[in-house]
Amino acid sequence: MTTVDNAADNAVDGGPGGAAGGGPGAADAVGTIELELIKLVRHLETFARRGSVYARVDRAGYLAMRMLDGMGPVSTNALAHALHLDASTVTRQIAALERSGFIERRPDPADGRSSTIALTAAGRACMDEVARRRRQGIENLVGEWGGSDQAGLAAALARLNSSLSSGCRCSGCH
Repeated sequence: MTTVDNAADNAVDGGPGGAAGGGPGAADAVGTIELELIKLVRHLETFARRGSVYARVDRAGYLAMRMLDGMGPVSTNALAHALHLDASTVTRQIAALERSGFIERRPDPADGRSSTIALTAAGRACMDEVARRRRQGIENLVGEWGGSDQAGLAAALARLNSSLSSGCRCSGCH
């Protein structure tokens, strides 16, 4: 076990300098979180380069399609707001998805001068295939974990993403 692994274990279990109970070791937990997040980003980038999950659509396009799937037909500005991105960035993503036949523009029923964007059947099929392959990869990683550990990670990631979204709104990042 490496020093980094020991530090992570100690932060979780309250060992030397650990943070169990939220006591004085909480700063050490933040340090462990910082290190583990950068390691996670590195692993995710490596998996993305080595894998073929995003052969038909890149990660940004996939996320845009997932958001459209949940939101329904929306304006470019609404999608940009949901993604915490600048509208010009989302416009480029939309153009690529439209060229691939994954989304289509529709007249906005509230204002015929503007349009909304929506998933096409081909876009939904592509999105579903990427989701299936991503879920399969995640299941391979955490399949041997207990259900409560999987649920705990899911809850922690949802909470982290919520905090990131709140922080993004506060700092005006989009």
